[in-house]
Amino acid sequence: KEGYAATSPDLSSLVTKLKRKRPDVIFHTGYNPDITLFLRQSRELGLRWKALIGHGAGYGVPDKLYDALGSDIDHIFNVDPVSIWLLDPKSLAAGLPEITEMVGTEYQKAKPEMKVKSASLGQGASNSFVFFDDVLPRAIKKYGGIDSEALRKAAMDTDIATGGTLLGYGVKFPQKGENDMMGQNKRASPVVMQYVDRKVFIAWPKALQTIDPVLPLPSSSSFSK
Repeated sequence: KEGYAATSPDLSSLVTKLKRKRPDVIFHTGYNPDITLFLRQSRELGLRWKALIGHGAGYGVPDKLYDALGSDIDHIFNVDPVSIWLLDPKSLAAGLPEITEMVGTEYQKAKPEMKVKSASLGQGASNSFVFFDDVLPRAIKKYGGIDSEALRKAAMDTDIATGGTLLGYGVKFPQKGENDMMGQNKRASPVVMQYVDRKVFIAWPKALQTIDPVLPLPSSSSFSK
């Protein structure tokens, strides 16, 4: 485990230290400027690996990384919430792909200056859909209203299988006494994405996969070990 200041102007000492340790896999969290610096100096100083796995933040904006380093960004992984527009429509329940398309269309009408539809936009849309389509009707019909207790009980009854939300994963909340994750969706998960030719693909989970992950890094990469 190594750390550095995100504003550091030079990461060569870190790169040299990692090079001595000869890691097969590097897990990295950073903002775009320090990620770019780390990758540039790794390329220059000969740090090599079999896989680089980013954790959101700057790794979630691959266009900027491609602009800085070109095709050497190919086959980098990123662990992050999925953008609903990356999912294979065939992996979703009937009717959901049309809602995903509608959300994107209406967003672009409302925000024509925004060229990128962020993952957080899709999260908000998916969570709103689950609330209005599943939780709220049950609160009214089964628990008699929309007060906080009725909504809580209705949410606890939610049982949506994989593929049943715009985000692809299901919804189920732990019941009382089950574990210490009350209020957390135990079927939610990030996805592992892989970048190839400036495109974003889902490498994991298998149910949402849109690419067979390339691993280890191919010899054509400047970072290949």
